[in-house]
Amino acid sequence: MSVLNKFNFSLLFLVIQLFFPFNSMVFAVNHTIPDAIIELPESENAIIVEKKTQTLFLYTFKSENLLIEFKAPCSTGEIDGIKQKAGDKKTPEGIYFLKDEYEDKYLSAIYGQKAFPTDYPNFMDKKSGKNGSAIWIHGTNKKLKPFDSNGCVALENFNIQKLSNYINLDSTPVIMVDTIKMVDKDRLKQQKNDINNMISQWIQALETGSYHDYLSFYASQYLPRISWWTDWLELREKKNAAKSDSVFKVTKSRVGIYYHDQLFVTLFDYYLALGNSKILIGKRKLFLEYQKGDYKITGDIFQKISKKIQGEEVPLITAAKIFFRSMNPEGLLPREQKN
Repeated sequence: MSVLNKFNFSLLFLVIQLFFPFNSMVFAVNHTIPDAIIELPESENAIIVEKKTQTLFLYTFKSENLLIEFKAPCSTGEIDGIKQKAGDKKTPEGIYFLKDEYEDKYLSAIYGQKAFPTDYPNFMDKKSGKNGSAIWIHGTNKKLKPFDSNGCVALENFNIQKLSNYINLDSTPVIMVDTIKMVDKDRLKQQKNDINNMISQWIQALETGSYHDYLSFYASQYLPRISWWTDWLELREKKNAAKSDSVFKVTKSRVGIYYHDQLFVTLFDYYLALGNSKILIGKRKLFLEYQKGDYKITGDIFQKISKKIQGEEVPLITAAKIFFRSMNPEGLLPREQKN
């Protein structure tokens, strides 16, 4: 290569480095992303812990691109395999969310400067007979060694502090896997579209359908609690009979869709709307499996319930009753009604 060509190549490389950061460049070239992240809301982050390489990756979604924000060495359970029971010193594999944040003044030294408890065992873990507790992502005050925890994910203190800036409790997923599987992002588009369409149809059945319409979205091996349906139907009909033209609408936003080992988890903000007013009920989480050409719900819970509705047995019914209490005799909501 001539001196001039070498100079031109070096200049081109410098320009690429300045205008296309390394992580962005990688994804622009190969278009591959982890199969665990099917949809990530804008400005949300996702944590993937790869046990095989003892590495934690933080992915973020910006400007229609999924990028690695940073990665850090970690330490997982000293015993290989998937956690099954308390005391087995294994790290779980699956899709979890962080429930709380503890500073070092509330922690014993083993947890370092900061700790985030996960929601292991989640709904599906309990269904399959897994147990145990206290699976956290935390710092450490000792030298970080691979495969050296009792099942938690440990990071060096400066990395747990950095990670904490990207965590939204009950929203940022923690996906623990043995090995990250990369796929072409175009392969995930159809899954994303099909799952979003299925959720929209499930919501439509809730708004206007029958008991049987609603249950048709659930797997045969899972029967959700449905004793509230009669109350919901009465509230729907009562609202339809009111003088107002408004009807109850169930809406969703900030949808995340994640995948691990034949199980899809979708998390979204879940609202009940009436006219121009709406109430945030909470974060709804659906566990889905692909069965005979359709996505079926195998678990259905709230990840988080709005403070206004906490403590109530059926949040949807409570939200509807709040609307009725706010109505004037003409069946209209006052103009000052807020979310």
